[in-house]
Amino acid sequence: MMDTEHSYLNELDGVYPAFQARSRLAQERLLRAGDAVFASKGYDKAHVTDIAAAAGYSIGTFYGRFRDKEALFAALQIRFARRGRANIDRFFDLERWHDATPAELIETYIEGTSRVLTRNSGFFRALYQRSLAGEAAAYWPELRAATRQAGLRLADFIRKQAPEAGDPELDERCIFCLRAIEGMLVHRLLHWKINEEFDQAFILKSLTRMTTTTLGLPSNPK
Repeated sequence: MMDTEHSYLNELDGVYPAFQARSRLAQERLLRAGDAVFASKGYDKAHVTDIAAAAGYSIGTFYGRFRDKEALFAALQIRFARRGRANIDRFFDLERWHDATPAELIETYIEGTSRVLTRNSGFFRALYQRSLAGEAAAYWPELRAATRQAGLRLADFIRKQAPEAGDPELDERCIFCLRAIEGMLVHRLLHWKINEEFDQAFILKSLTRMTTTTLGLPSNPK
């Protein structure tokens, strides 16, 4: 039986069905190679030959799995967004949060988001280039939906753990904060070679403090 992830990837325009284990392996290796090549060369300078070589396959194998570079990038995007939404629910459903403060959860969420963005650096650098070229409009709705989902889950958590935070705009404030956090982390990721003024620990603590302050919550974990 085909796993769910490969099932929805096979439904994308330009991604050719991978029914056999060998085909699914090739699809996965090409996706990982694409992310790595996008990270090192950027979207515009990345070529199919580079991606195929990085995956250890021929150009013919690439075109047996993807119509072109754009189709592979679309597959990276949909995979990232759907994995992200599943991981968001898993994160907020963890038992560890039952006795945690909002500040503790927020700090952990920011730290996890930073790790995820770093692991997918190639995708985000390519997305930035596509956005500047006016070619990324189709990629943002699912990514924004994932952030909105996280924001709503955060608001629900705050209402349970800190009932005194009865802000009628809490949902939108949480969504806004998480979008701002992602923006800061993506900016750092894109400019990591010239953006080492603040270390990771400082950024984590500062973003946590800014978020709790904006939401009217205590900033110090218990």
